[in-house]
This record gives sequence, C-alpha cells and structure tokens, in this order.
Amino acid sequence: MDALQVLDRDGAVGTSPEEGVTVVALHEGCLRQGVGALRRTLGEALDSGTSTLVVDVSGVEHLSSVVVALLLRAKRCCRVRGGRVVLRGLGRDDLDVLHRTGLAPLFDIEPATR
Repeated sequence: MDALQVLDRDGAVGTSPEEGVTVVALHEGCLRQGVGALRRTLGEALDSGTSTLVVDVSGVEHLSSVVVALLLRAKRCCRVRGGRVVLRGLGRDDLDVLHRTGLAPLFDIEPATR
C-alpha cells in the first residue's frame, strides 16, 4: 500500500471531482518522508475542484502541527467552495489536542472505529 492514497467516495483509488468529494488516506510512511507528498496531494485535490475533502488519518499515530496547518489551509479552500474538511479515524489523543486548541470545531470529525 502506498504511503498516501487518494480514494474515491467508495474507497477505490482515484478521485471523484464530479461529486465534489475526495478522500485522502494518510499513512505513517508518508509523514516519515516529509509532508511534501501530502501538500501536493491536497493541492491536486483542491485544484481538481474538490469542495469536500475527507482525510482518513486512521493510519497515522499522531498528527503533527505541520499536518494540521496543511489541513487548515485545505479547510479555507473548501469553505470558499461551500464544502468542508472531514477528519476520519482521528485518535483520542489528537482529538483531545484539537479540542484544547480550539481547532476541533473547524473540522467535521468522524470517530475512529478501532
């Protein structure tokens, strides 16, 4: 499995710009290589006209401040288009940090299923 995958709405590899929804599955390997791949993937998704970005973070142990900053940038772009950023599979520790910093309300959060 690649470190970073863009999935369509049904979980298949690809994008679904006609629906306005792109799902990005983030994995630990991507973060170990740096956030350049994530920055490019998010940029490509937003350039394709995505209004709603779903980021599956269940494959990541902890979100760094740099990743959160990239997600906030994506949030601003999606908000302009009437969309949103959904964080899927967020762990309890990261959820607590988002709540303490006041960032949790900026994202739609789907609970972890693990």
